[in-house]
Amino acid sequence: MPASTGWHVLQVAPGQERSMAERVSSLAGPDLLRECFPLSYQLLKKQQGTWRLVTEVMFPGYVFLSTGDIDAVRERLKLSTSFARLLGAGDAIFSLTPEEAAFVSEFGGADHVVGMSQGVIEDGRTVVRSGPLRGREGLVRKIDRHKRVAYLDVGLLDQARVRVGLEITRKT
Repeated sequence: MPASTGWHVLQVAPGQERSMAERVSSLAGPDLLRECFPLSYQLLKKQQGTWRLVTEVMFPGYVFLSTGDIDAVRERLKLSTSFARLLGAGDAIFSLTPEEAAFVSEFGGADHVVGMSQGVIEDGRTVVRSGPLRGREGLVRKIDRHKRVAYLDVGLLDQARVRVGLEITRKT
């Protein structure tokens, strides 16, 4: 595989992100694909009166993949009968910018799941004490304390805002 690795986006049927990531990985194989995954996040949801930690897909209908040979991956994808389309225009396939690729590959960690963050609001300013949002408070645009989520502006896949779990334990 060539030394340079590009990050690309695969559009899939919403709700099929995990199964399609597995299918694409098996179709392309480790010789072509470095990684293939949907980016997910954890949040607390109230179910039957109890707060439970659940995992949801951050970008519904999209899977991220890292490869050094996107054309070979495209050929392998043609073997699948499932809906999966690489984002692009005409024959050109879009690559993520280095900043977008860094966000996708680093924010969710090794398991590609953005865990819950905990923080406080001090004098109207959000301070994240622990979790993946620590040091990334600048991304937070809105907090819903009741639902225990933060809305981030990441400017990725034309999605204005994405949700991640954030529990505010104190407000002063």
